[in-house]
Amino acid sequence: MNTNKLQVFVFAMLFVVGAFTGCVDEDDDDKTTDTTTADEGPKVQNDQSVKIGFLNPITGPLEPDAPGFKWGVDEAIKDLKAMYADNNNTFEVIELDSGCDGDTAASAAQTLVDSGVVAVVGAACSGASMSANAVLSAAGIPMISYASTNPGLSDASAYPLFYRNVPSDAIQGPAGADMMADAGTTSGNLAILHMTNDYGSGLADSVKAAWEEDGHTLCGAGMQGYAEDTTDFSSLADSIVNDDTCTSVYLSSYIVDAAGIIEALEDKSYTGKIFGGDGPAGIGLFEKLELNASADGFTVSAPAAGTTSGDFESRYDANAAEVGSIKTYVLTAYDATMIIGQASVLDLSSMSKAIEHVGNGFGGASGEITFLDNGDVGGAGYDICTYGGDDTAGTYTCSKKWTIADGVTTA
Repeated sequence: MNTNKLQVFVFAMLFVVGAFTGCVDEDDDDKTTDTTTADEGPKVQNDQSVKIGFLNPITGPLEPDAPGFKWGVDEAIKDLKAMYADNNNTFEVIELDSGCDGDTAASAAQTLVDSGVVAVVGAACSGASMSANAVLSAAGIPMISYASTNPGLSDASAYPLFYRNVPSDAIQGPAGADMMADAGTTSGNLAILHMTNDYGSGLADSVKAAWEEDGHTLCGAGMQGYAEDTTDFSSLADSIVNDDTCTSVYLSSYIVDAAGIIEALEDKSYTGKIFGGDGPAGIGLFEKLELNASADGFTVSAPAAGTTSGDFESRYDANAAEVGSIKTYVLTAYDATMIIGQASVLDLSSMSKAIEHVGNGFGGASGEITFLDNGDVGGAGYDICTYGGDDTAGTYTCSKKWTIADGVTTA
């Protein structure tokens, strides 16, 4: 279009808009309020009653962290209500137990479908998300997981309408391998112990592949699996302690089993290094240990938050002693709820389109979020955190960071 003509057209349109300012009927019954210009995107609707599903691991191995996840979701609901008060939009969360179990999650997902939710926050455990997705996607209901990291969930054909605002363990594997090498673990000295569920096996496979791709081998004990409900880890500990080549061990675990393995190794007088992924990460581990000092030196990787937006991270920090849980996933649970809530009131043709619109450069508490075509996010790397202290004051310090570009660096 000719530039001079364009300027004249824009000026004329601004004049017309100005002429009509204040002439709109304030009693208009239209439930859609145009709070944007044409270039800013879809309209925000008024008078919406929004139900958001929440699949929380109230039972099972992540039970200790569930109250913290709920706190993040509840805080988001409060913020959504305040954000859209002038639009007369209301928000309600329907929380159900997903456990870390496919059957439990599938049943809960069906209840959420029957309850009329627009979308679902969760699940946390990868196996639970996989089973819930089969039910939810069949009903056309999207879900955003705040903690499921199994690499298989990146397959959008197998898991339609599935989004997650945490990176896949396909990325955490190389981060874990570099973390251990940076700490002095060498070829032939590493054992891997993992749960045999979707999360545990997926992360362990990713770590092993990355370790071997770097030219390393495992120690004599190799890689061993155990059921997620295992409570006696003495035989696994024996296999590590009785093999002199195994001076480091990686735990692909949740918080309860990680505590059990750490204590079993301590009982066997193990003096080697212990590492883990995001499953046991966070101060909540101390609650599951008889002695806080048992975790001394335990080093884990957890998805790093990008540059945080808003004040939710500071609100968590101010309440961390009470809320506990895994900070990373309290932030991502909050963000998932905020994305769904903001998407739910947009005048778009489907909830998935609305989620993708909001989740494109979304400034979240956990960093900037942009969903890829398969529902994944790239992430901001991983924090590398080490436990320390004594039985009166356990510490959890994240002094290093890993990124794809730079590997392990000082935070």
